[in-house]
Amino acid sequence: MELKQNLNQKQVQGLSLTQGMRQSILILQSDAIDLADYLNEQSLENPLFDVRVNLDMPFIDNGDSKSYQIKDDQQSLFEYLLDQVQLTMRQTPLRDLVVYLIEQLDPNGYLTMTDEEIYSELPDITPIMLLDAKTLLHRLDPPGIGAKNLQECLYLQAEADHADKAVLSMLSDNFELFTKHEWKKLRHALKLSNVELQKDVDFIQSLTANPGQRYNSQDEQYVVPELQVKKNQDKLTLSVTKYGQPQLVFAEETYDRLNKSTDEAVEKYIRDKYSQYKTLEYNLQRRIETISIIGKCIVKAQYKFFMQETQALEPLLIRDVAQKLQLSESTVSRTINGKYIQTDFGIFELKNFFSRRSKVTFGEDKSVDQVKVKIKQILTDEDRSKPYSDQKISELLVDDGFKVARRTVAKYREQLGFPSTSRRRV
Repeated sequence: MELKQNLNQKQVQGLSLTQGMRQSILILQSDAIDLADYLNEQSLENPLFDVRVNLDMPFIDNGDSKSYQIKDDQQSLFEYLLDQVQLTMRQTPLRDLVVYLIEQLDPNGYLTMTDEEIYSELPDITPIMLLDAKTLLHRLDPPGIGAKNLQECLYLQAEADHADKAVLSMLSDNFELFTKHEWKKLRHALKLSNVELQKDVDFIQSLTANPGQRYNSQDEQYVVPELQVKKNQDKLTLSVTKYGQPQLVFAEETYDRLNKSTDEAVEKYIRDKYSQYKTLEYNLQRRIETISIIGKCIVKAQYKFFMQETQALEPLLIRDVAQKLQLSESTVSRTINGKYIQTDFGIFELKNFFSRRSKVTFGEDKSVDQVKVKIKQILTDEDRSKPYSDQKISELLVDDGFKVARRTVAKYREQLGFPSTSRRRV
């Protein structure tokens, strides 16, 4: 048998995340409590630094004790995914299909419906449209959401983490070998060394089989705000809270002692650990800078709310902030999730200041929040002996510059907890 060797040159454009980049993403998306846990774990593996953490909030008497209770109303998986859709996608039939797919997910985040079942319920959609909707669903956080099985779930997570080709191949063409632990055959098929194979297997084993599981937990969560906004007459000042930020304490004496060693292995060890420390220090600084600039953007956009001039939020989308700050939408989404800002009248999660635009066509865009506040005001001030119909409320809204359909008024009224016209009459 004659062996022929061919050399082909192929240019491929791609992105491979370094360990430092992965760490940067992890640090950015972690809340204050998870971040403290992660840093403490890192310090156990690195003798060059300790972690100083102060998560105790100072007591503030603002007459609203409910604002400082333990947060036990964790967002469901459906709510979390729906928020992302509403804040990043324009109102189109494709977006409606993505929402439909989200509604079909099981508690672990899997889409178990077959394409045939979907077509039977939605006969008007095309295969291309369904494929596009699934692609958009798979891009949502957490990675792996919307997968049809474990193999696709792991592959989507690895793809989102820009894993190397061997990992992706292991999860696609060689998944059966992986599940059967046929390590020798797998190593031969992918042309990997034992060290490379072990590294890739460890990476896959770090992925989750149940991406939606964390949103099913009912455990109490403690809130630690990382930003604070204060009102001073007609001005607002934003600052980073000291008690929410961990500090790395460099072990100067340990570094000096080890750095004097002439042993080659010790020299390499100290270089690696020092590099890890500096990377961690840089990523922590980048994290708080990103939270700060996004916080400033939010405060500026929602100025009237923070000044307590209104309870309604201005229209604000994730992509608005991303474009203004020249950041990716995923960076903004990671930053606002699980991060809190402290005010004189309560503590709020940053993502709550993003309000999707309503289907209002009269004048400038209005947010759903603004429409709801106006409806609440109308219903609160109405004559209870002659309560308004939904059609009448719609007409009153038009007079105030809000063009909202009667059916939309009925939906918002129910969400606000107001019963129908007949049930409000006294």
